Amino acid sequence: MPKQFNENSPEPACEFIACEDCGLYRLCHLASDGEDPSLSNALIKRRFVLRRGEYLYRQGDSFHAIYAIRLGSTKTYIINEDGRTQITSFHGPGELIGLDAIEAGYFDSEAIALETTSFCEIPFSHFQELSRQLPDLQHQMLAIMSRAILRGQQMMLLLGKKDATEKLATYLLSLCRHLDKDASPTPPFKLTMSRGDLGNHLGLTQETICRILTRFQEDGIICFQNKTIHFLNHSRLRELASKTRADR
Repeated sequence: MPKQFNENSPEPACEFIACEDCGLYRLCHLASDGEDPSLSNALIKRRFVLRRGEYLYRQGDSFHAIYAIRLGSTKTYIINEDGRTQITSFHGPGELIGLDAIEAGYFDSEAIALETTSFCEIPFSHFQELSRQLPDLQHQMLAIMSRAILRGQQMMLLLGKKDATEKLATYLLSLCRHLDKDASPTPPFKLTMSRGDLGNHLGLTQETICRILTRFQEDGIICFQNKTIHFLNHSRLRELASKTRADR
């Protein structure tokens, strides 16, 4: 059973991403009046670390803050009426969590750390107060929420219109886009989620995920070393992501 976050437990060691690589950077930059947000930050209330298996929030918890991941990864999921879970997303460094609870005032999903993960916390009431002083903050938040809506639309297309091979190839390509665009070749990516969780997210069985990943590796498209995936053939991955084919 995953553990609830204990605010009084000692934090494990954790290295952080640079502020400019974070999804909150423009907000923090504005709130800091153009200064380096890493030195002077008017938005961030606190920074904290969760261990693997600890919850960031639970379904039904009151909403009071949004969170940015500085290092590590989490998964978010909803629990259906019959008790089954549906993984809605995986989140990595620089991404924001908690935006979907703004309207309702409570969380309809759960977020759990997949590994040692560091967060920045922005109290929403504090953001609203600063927004009255700095109107551009609202514009930047709307831009962030617009990108989140776009990602949701892309996921709906992925789940509804693509077969198993296309789904997994498209998802792997999305990982490439999140990595360092200036690096050549594409840096490796650590898959912190289980094959079962990935299948749940994409609407596929764990066996199908394992079979397709094995085929991708045999075809020289990717290479696995433990949980780290190396991208070897981007053009072939793009072909598989867009080509209509049946995977049975």
